[in-house]
Amino acid sequence: MTRIATLILALALALALATVGCSSGTSSSPSVDGSRQVSSLSTIEKTSMCTWFAGLVGGYGTAPSCSMVVISAPDSQADCLSTFPSCAVTVATFETCVNDLVSAQMTCTAQALNDAELSAACQTVAQAGCFP
Repeated sequence: MTRIATLILALALALALATVGCSSGTSSSPSVDGSRQVSSLSTIEKTSMCTWFAGLVGGYGTAPSCSMVVISAPDSQADCLSTFPSCAVTVATFETCVNDLVSAQMTCTAQALNDAELSAACQTVAQAGCFP
């Protein structure tokens, strides 16, 4: 698996969920049906995913605090939406991978990041081509 920096840069860009200010308040889950395929989401659902992701990483345009960052906040909501991934993986699997990566970045150790990248969810997301 390629370094999730690429995977998540795409996620950040793909999920790079958007800017346009900031996201105050985080949600533990996006308000999107977890059984839906990422590739089939509507613009409203993608916007929800972007807002959720931005909240996890400190808001749109927020610089990561970990030097080993794999995934970071998109500059804007527009950026997030324009680079949103289209891949055959469920929202639930995608969400699990993002949560794994963000959690590992908060720990900010090479081992934590490696473990997240090798998690079942992130392996599935990578194999589905969600991240270039």
